[in-house]
Amino acid sequence: MPASHVRVSTFLVCLMLAQLGAPIAFAQPSPDVKVETNADLDLLSQLGISPNMELASGWYDSDLGAGTVDLLHRDATVTPIEKWQTVTGEKQLNGNYIITHTYPIPSDWVIELEEADIACYSFIPATGFHCEIDKQSVGFLASLGVEGVVKLDPTDKIRTRLAQALLGLDIGPSGFFYADDVVPINVVLSGVNLPQDIEDRTDIDVHYHVGRFATLYIDKASSALAWLAEQDEIEWMEEKMWAELQNDVADTILKADDLWDQTIVNGINSSWNSVDGTGIIVTVADTGLDSGTNDSTMHADFRDHIVDVVSWGMSASEASSCGSPADDGADDINGHGTHVAGSVLGDGTNSSGNIKGVAPEARLYFQAIGVYCNSAGKDTLLGLPSDYTELFKAGAENGSRVHTNSWGSSVDGEYTIGSMQADSSARDYTNMTILFAAANEGADANSDGEVDLDSLGSPATAKNVLTVGASENNRPTQTLTWDGFRDPPGSSTRVFPTNPINSDRTANNPEGLAAFSSRGPTDDSRLKPDIVAPGTFILSTKSRYTTSVGWGAHNSEYTYMGGTSMATPLTAGATALLLEHLIDNMGHENPNSSLIKAIFAVSATDMAGQYSSSTNGAGETAPNNHEGWGRIDLRQALNSSWIENESVITGANRGWSFNVQSGAPDLHIALSWIDPAATPVVGTQLINDLDLAVKDPSGTWTELSNNVDTLRGLKFASPAQGTWEVHINGTNVPVGPQFFSLAVNQETNLVNLTEDADLDGVEDDDDDCPNTYGTSTNDREGCPDSDGDGYSNPDATWTANEGADAFPSETTQWADQDFDGYGDNAAGVEADACVTVLGNSTTDRFGCLDDDGDGYSNNDATWLVSNGADACNSVKAFSNIDRNGCPDEDGDGASDPDPTGI
Repeated sequence: MPASHVRVSTFLVCLMLAQLGAPIAFAQPSPDVKVETNADLDLLSQLGISPNMELASGWYDSDLGAGTVDLLHRDATVTPIEKWQTVTGEKQLNGNYIITHTYPIPSDWVIELEEADIACYSFIPATGFHCEIDKQSVGFLASLGVEGVVKLDPTDKIRTRLAQALLGLDIGPSGFFYADDVVPINVVLSGVNLPQDIEDRTDIDVHYHVGRFATLYIDKASSALAWLAEQDEIEWMEEKMWAELQNDVADTILKADDLWDQTIVNGINSSWNSVDGTGIIVTVADTGLDSGTNDSTMHADFRDHIVDVVSWGMSASEASSCGSPADDGADDINGHGTHVAGSVLGDGTNSSGNIKGVAPEARLYFQAIGVYCNSAGKDTLLGLPSDYTELFKAGAENGSRVHTNSWGSSVDGEYTIGSMQADSSARDYTNMTILFAAANEGADANSDGEVDLDSLGSPATAKNVLTVGASENNRPTQTLTWDGFRDPPGSSTRVFPTNPINSDRTANNPEGLAAFSSRGPTDDSRLKPDIVAPGTFILSTKSRYTTSVGWGAHNSEYTYMGGTSMATPLTAGATALLLEHLIDNMGHENPNSSLIKAIFAVSATDMAGQYSSSTNGAGETAPNNHEGWGRIDLRQALNSSWIENESVITGANRGWSFNVQSGAPDLHIALSWIDPAATPVVGTQLINDLDLAVKDPSGTWTELSNNVDTLRGLKFASPAQGTWEVHINGTNVPVGPQFFSLAVNQETNLVNLTEDADLDGVEDDDDDCPNTYGTSTNDREGCPDSDGDGYSNPDATWTANEGADAFPSETTQWADQDFDGYGDNAAGVEADACVTVLGNSTTDRFGCLDDDGDGYSNNDATWLVSNGADACNSVKAFSNIDRNGCPDEDGDGASDPDPTGI
């Protein structure tokens, strides 16, 4: 995390366990409580929130524990599982805990935990999961491979800006929307359930709850936040942020016009067709679209391309606070949404085809999220749902392959709940590329003539989205310089006070970055943005329902605007063209978003920068945190080679070879994957860690390994002629198998060195079912496993006798050595109490002898009548009150007196 965002609170409290109320002390002296955290404890204490000072929450020296977990505010010490009872007095774990495994984590460990009725949700780096555990013993957890345990502390769960806002402090442009003393907050739950007593709280209103996400309205002056922080069901809380807009020639810079030209495309490959977006549906979520109605009133550049225009209104509580209608329709009184949509796919009807978007024949599904708020006095984005996954779901359900978003919240690189929701949706809808504008927070605050790092907005900080920055356009007649940018607008405070930026024109050098374009890295040091496209003086469609002309009017139908807001839809259009090429020219029906990222990365232009400096902005060698992998080059993208939908698990390796010709251009190789969503409570967002290794013709290896990025690449200048190899290693894949994409910036044949015919992540040499996709790992590798317990389904050649799953539809059972229909796993459903005896009992215990067939088992040395065994095991009878399995003539449950008078 950047030092400018860290506030460390440290103090030591030397207390013995007995003083903390723990019933049992360490065999050796108990560790001192040590509270060290980046959370602002002064602010939190004003809200009634303090560290719980418990060893169970890891408040002690990590040298005495089983390592640490990487939380956002601190590294929490993990207590070894074998010491948990000694440290805490707990013989059983009941509630939500972080449990860890030794490194690396087997890909099937989380499945084993699920089979044991342990539900795990968030991954907690480097080797843990936040899990819901229902009365499991310490010994049983140790038998499952649990290395250590730690619990979240109340101070771990709160974004600092939320505390600042509740105390009335300025939190900048991301400040959330609320009225009077009611404050909306967004929540990530530890599981899927809200705290049990939340409905009894008069100071908390549940505004939204689906799955792990909730939006709550709390009374600002109450103890609601402190109470929520104490609840086991709460994992994370942050402010509900105010989303902002991230406010021809560009087509030539991107080389989109080359892809429209059949002659140029045929020059690349005579069998390919030119592309213009035909067949691709793009979702745009923005303020509105011209008239908002798909009829003769709609801007002519869109009329033939609209799938639907849907208005998303604000909630009733927000409408009440605004003093405005909840839904004022889809017309665009702002102008932003119309301009954005035109950059993607405006067809140029009103300009005789001269001014059009990058993919002019694509189709548009528009989500109008702009709503006018009277109390704020402006058009807002309060139409955004509390849960962004609803936006992406609607886009996917309407056939979209691209979802573009030129909005976000200013968070200086933080991974937020919105980022988590975007990542989750990218994982759910792998064939829909989600784009976000990086933000327009670029500034030179220290006046050194360079744009500062660490200004990314959210959800642009998400791992799986394509984050887009802005480069300069090529309009040398425009004379606006960066000196004209002030903060706030209209003030005398220059955003870029020093040369070479100050006097530089904003649109005269496409080799340079737009100064306002937000820079990376993210707070966990991931490289962002991913890519850049022109974002200054972009000419596109103008809404006829606003007087706003952005950066200047062209005529009544078109206007100029600038921002990463403008670069992002151009990139969305480029994505549509690439998708059409992959589908129609390459015969690849379902390209996923990781492939789009990889191809853009290897084919991007490393910009030279506009200041004749190799250390200033885009002058740095790409990839860098200014331009990402560079500026999109669509023509080069067509020359790329790639593989997709290959996978690895922990410890697995996949490899390919390819040939490089003499005199070939610089070689670029990129690896990309769609990682599971992270949680904002942690400090590092990567979950599945894949590494890249390349061998050149001389046998020299170059390896790339880090624990943060999901888009990784290597570049080789003047590559040697001959056979190269590229290998993907599953270094740590706790949620596997992990599918990935690989791209090379040259036309070449990638030859699989590790054959995997069924694409299940198990090499054919190790795969017991090489031609059938499967995930089994225990009895056989890579065979079908319907219930996901690691044991393969039985088939004609592999039965339960050989070790196949005796219960292929039950995740908690897999073996039945006596073949009586009851499983051997004592922790599973209907566990066999007599695992070596072919039994038929069903009532007091399963799978033991029941001579009279009444369901009650015969008594034996370890199971007596007093335990529930059949008291009359030669008589089929059903008494069950005083004794089991004896005659009960009147059916009241109490047995009849037997002949001896008992």
